[in-house]
Order: sequence, then structure tokens, then C-alpha cells
Amino acid sequence: MSTVESEATTQNGHVGRSLRRKEDPRLITGQGIYVDDIQLPGMLHAAIVRSPEAHATITSIDVSAALARDDVRAVMTGEDLAEDLEAPLAMLWAPPGTEIKAPEHWPIARGKVGYVGQALAIVIGDDRYGVVDAAEEVIVELEPLPVVVDVEKALEDEIVVHEEIGTNKAFEWSLPGGDVDAGFEEADVVVERRIVNHRISGSPIEPRGTVADYRAGELTLWTSTQIPHIVRLVLSMQTGMPEDKIRIVTPEVGGGFGAKLQQYHEETTLAVCAKKLGRPIKWVETRSEHMTTSHHGRDQVDYVKIGAKRDGTITAIHSKIIQDLGAYHMLLTPLIPALGSFVMSGCYKIPNVRTDIVGVFTNKMSTDAIRG
Repeated sequence: MSTVESEATTQNGHVGRSLRRKEDPRLITGQGIYVDDIQLPGMLHAAIVRSPEAHATITSIDVSAALARDDVRAVMTGEDLAEDLEAPLAMLWAPPGTEIKAPEHWPIARGKVGYVGQALAIVIGDDRYGVVDAAEEVIVELEPLPVVVDVEKALEDEIVVHEEIGTNKAFEWSLPGGDVDAGFEEADVVVERRIVNHRISGSPIEPRGTVADYRAGELTLWTSTQIPHIVRLVLSMQTGMPEDKIRIVTPEVGGGFGAKLQQYHEETTLAVCAKKLGRPIKWVETRSEHMTTSHHGRDQVDYVKIGAKRDGTITAIHSKIIQDLGAYHMLLTPLIPALGSFVMSGCYKIPNVRTDIVGVFTNKMSTDAIRG
């Protein structure tokens, strides 16, 4: 096979040419600045108390032992921050033309938890290791509830994640194209398969981190994110602060892969707490926290039916996608199975393609965009 080389003919002259990367020198010489490198005068540190249960009622949270420590400045629960928030965590996309059930998802749990790792309280103090120790001294009483983690079992509604909704089925949506029934009629061969697309984590080298500094009526938030403008928008919605009073700074991002294409509860919680305490606050997640509480990807069961002629021509594809949403919607949670629908036919000219999507709540971390 021969190749043909030609000079770029575009007006800007960039296409087809080698370009020198701007960021490489500072990164390979150790001069890059990441969130955890940010140091501010008077900065405090935070640790999150998280649920060991996947589904439970919060009976009580005793913070007295943690507050008694000399190095702890505050311990706050979801109830403590209730008056500081105007809206829960946001879902920015829903299937058009269909009803979607969306439970309230607050930055720190109120009354109940729906997945392992859900935030129960934030501990703020002078030392990053001291607040981790203090978090161990917060005594949380939880009354465990039945758990459902299998998405097809969840559809049976024997165990319901959100009692106020009454069902685990969050939405149904169809994307029809052509006439799949006619396509299967003209097919010589029809193949059907059940395919499990397992749950994954983004797991970048740099975990998530946030530094919040509130002064003179303005918030500056350093955060390792792929979407600084959306973080600003959603923070404004949640806190009631005008967008022009919120500044989002994204230093170097040590990998994201979709896991940082999100507005997370720690960003909101640190913003509110920095305002309440009048001190900057830093939080950096551990690897264990990332694996359990940064959003996951995939987790679908797909029932796929393909019709084809004996010459290899595909006449129809029908796919039923059962999407495990986790316990709550996040920014783009309902969109994820739809993205699979958009590319179902790949690069092939297939006249008849239909996708039926069912979004289902389970007692797991939310799913959202992860590269792949």
C-alpha cells in the first residue's frame, strides 16, 4: 500500500504540520502547578465523613468528640448547611419529551444515604492529617435498609432506592430510525445477544482536589476539573452567588478521562464552608475516595438484536439498553445511554436502527461520562 504526502493547503497552515507543545517543558521539569500545590495564608484542610452503608437511614451524627480536638475548627452535617444552599446538585440534561424522576441530591446527605461513600459530614481543621483522624471520631448511627445493586433486579421494585418516588425506573426513552421490523423481515440471519457493559472508574493519576477562598463577597475556587465554566454556573445555582462573583481556576489537570467532567459535592461544600468560616479550605481526595465517590461509567445491560443478509449487509439493529444510573442523577447521567444510541450504527450505512433505553436507580455511585 502506497502513501501520498502533500503540503498543507489550509489558510492557517497548521493542519498537517508538527506543532510544538507549550505545556511540556514545565511539566517534564516539575514546574507544573496542581491543586494540591496551592498554599494560601491561613488555609484550613478538610476531610469527608462517608457512609459505610449502601442504603441506610441516618439516625444520628455525634460530632462532639471531633469538635473537642484542638486542631479542629468546624464539623458540619447536611442539616448544618441546609440554609446555605438554594438548590441541590444539578442534572443538566434529560431526555427530551419524556418524564424523568429526579430525587434531590444534596452535597451532604440529609436523612438517608443511597450508596457507599456518600458524604455524611465535613471536618475542617488546621492539619490535613489531623482532620482525617478527627473524621474517625465522628460517630454516625445508621439504620441499614435493604440494598439493590443488580440493575435488572432493581427493575422489579422489590427494593426501592427512593421511597418518595416509589419506583427504581427513572425514565424510558426511545430513539427510532427506519423500520426495524421490516429490516428483520428481510434479513437472512438474525442474531440476539445479552451484553453486560461493566462499571468502570476514570482513575486519573491526580485525584480530584479543591481549594476554596471567600473574601470581600467573592469566591475563588481552584479545582481539578475539565469544565470550569459549568462548575461556576452550577455553583451559582446552588449557592445563590452571582456568577460574576465566582472565579474558577483550573491549574494543571493530571488526567481526567471524564471523571473530572463533573460538578462535585466537595466543590459546593468547600465553597459554602469557606464563606461561613472566613478562611480558605483545601480538600484532596484519596485514591479510595476516587474509586468509590467520583462518578463511574458504563454499567449497562444491553439486549442487542442484529439482522443481516448473507452477503454481509446489515438490515436492522435493535438495542434495549438498561442503564444503571446509580442512586442519583449527576450532570449528564441520563445522557450516557443516549450517547451509545447515537453511535449504535458506527460508521456503517444501516437503514433501520432503534434503541430503547431504561434508566434505573440502584444503591451505587452515579454513572456519568467516562472516556472510552
